[in-house]
Amino acid sequence: MMEDVRIGVVGYGAIGRHHARNLREMPGVVLVGIADILPSARDAAEAAGFRAFATSAALLDAGIDAAVIAVPSSMHEDVAEEFVDRSVALLVEKPLAHTMLAAKRLMSRCARAGVPLMVGYVERYNPALEVVRNFVADGNLGRLISMSARRVGVLPPRIRDASVLVDIGVHDIDIAAWITCARLNLLCAQGGMAVLEDRLDFATLMLDAAGTVVSIEANWITPVKVRELSITGTNGYCHVDYMTQVATFAPGQSFAPTSDYQELVKQYEEGTLIQLPVQKREPLARELEVFIEGVRGAALPNPGLALASLRIAEEATAVINRNSHAIVLANPA
Repeated sequence: MMEDVRIGVVGYGAIGRHHARNLREMPGVVLVGIADILPSARDAAEAAGFRAFATSAALLDAGIDAAVIAVPSSMHEDVAEEFVDRSVALLVEKPLAHTMLAAKRLMSRCARAGVPLMVGYVERYNPALEVVRNFVADGNLGRLISMSARRVGVLPPRIRDASVLVDIGVHDIDIAAWITCARLNLLCAQGGMAVLEDRLDFATLMLDAAGTVVSIEANWITPVKVRELSITGTNGYCHVDYMTQVATFAPGQSFAPTSDYQELVKQYEEGTLIQLPVQKREPLARELEVFIEGVRGAALPNPGLALASLRIAEEATAVINRNSHAIVLANPA
């Protein structure tokens, strides 16, 4: 078995610093250092106690078995290539690349080189979602009828090169594919630019997943942060709050026919809502554990599934760009 896994992080931004923090605390892992082209990022990494490198080449020369690529998505392919050429296992932050073509090229390059590749869809490792996914897979909801996801909030200052679909919408597209194990097909899409001028900042999609209707709302406009998923099946309903890591289940009920509306309301009010047992922990820590296990030889999630999110995001963006108009918000008085 491999001894300590020597790993590096490329990019010490909003996500990279959390990867570094978790990796430093993991047993059997040596965080060799952080590579970032920005002097300010290297200064921040060194202030946090990490060794900092100005280039990926310098990090590679220090000797690593694996790397986390946490740079802007438009840079994923170019940055990753250098590590693939040195046979270094990769965890690439979502989305795998900024376009489907780039993602396919990177996947093919890793496959030809025999380099382990994992895509960082961290919500898969949210404990509440893992519980619900297993609950659904065991047949507890019966046949899935619909899924509804909301991922809304204000625009993070760090996002400069991705639309709302590519940055956050892909999470829920990925989850729909991951839970249903079905090919996703775009039914319709609507969205536009409310505060930005160069890329989508709000979008709502409707997808088909082998008969399950999936609706996804993503925006950087809503002044309240919401991260939630609802799933309805023939045998009940599940809800996930990603932020609180709370998962609930309401079993299906048979309501007796009645002409009394108040009696019908009472029957619904007496519906059962059960909180499923969730062991709360940081999803990123679990994601990194899975990656390190993969570096040591365990099976990693199929990176091909990650292509579904990019495909749908690109198709939806094309539809929205053809059919929508920017919304101009009035300045507050």
